[in-house]
Amino acid sequence: MTEKQFTQLIDEDDIIEIAYDLFLEGAMTHLEPADQLIFALQFEELGAAEIAPLSDNWQNIITEQVDLNALSEVVIGLAETPDAELNDIFARILISRHPSKPFHHILWKK
Repeated sequence: MTEKQFTQLIDEDDIIEIAYDLFLEGAMTHLEPADQLIFALQFEELGAAEIAPLSDNWQNIITEQVDLNALSEVVIGLAETPDAELNDIFARILISRHPSKPFHHILWKK
């Protein structure tokens, strides 16, 4: 009898860290200079990178067949106050939590 092997998915804290690193790698290329400056000056006090519910629009954006159950959406942005929700989103990152199937797609602020 064969057993199904379950792959341990990358935990949410690590996936946020990976997504943030991907964001930093591309921010200079994809964000407007003013947004880069605002982000750099305010992120420590008002910024966050956090897991968000998967947006429905990913199905329309991603043409590859991916298992949505093994993906997370990470949003990176700023809030108006330290306790408020993020309202200025700089990037939405769809990222695989499967360690042997790396994948990500970033929607940048326009």
